[in-house]
Amino acid sequence: MLRIRLSRTGKKGQPSYRIVVTDKRMKRDGRIVERIGNFYPLTEANEFKIQESRALYWLSVGAQPSDAVRRLLEKQGTFDRLKRFHAGESVEALVAEYEGVDLTAVAEAEAVAADEEE
Repeated sequence: MLRIRLSRTGKKGQPSYRIVVTDKRMKRDGRIVERIGNFYPLTEANEFKIQESRALYWLSVGAQPSDAVRRLLEKQGTFDRLKRFHAGESVEALVAEYEGVDLTAVAEAEAVAADEEE
């Protein structure tokens, strides 16, 4: 079973964490499948960055988040987007919403690039 959890890095007394996908039986800092983000708990706002597209992918194939990662994903709004993904929305649209990108502008730019290739 796959698990999305924190892997500790940083010096003694100055922790920072990687958000990783790993097998449940592996050690905390052992072999990983993929690194999908970072978490810095010592900053004022508990800064974190998780790749939305990869988080949605791993959650959709059955990876279970740890309690700490679940709180981060809820704060980011990933579980709401996961429900919409299961309802049929495209991953590109959901990631564009998270990143604040206008999806119509992206589609137009892709159409222009396709026309230039022809």
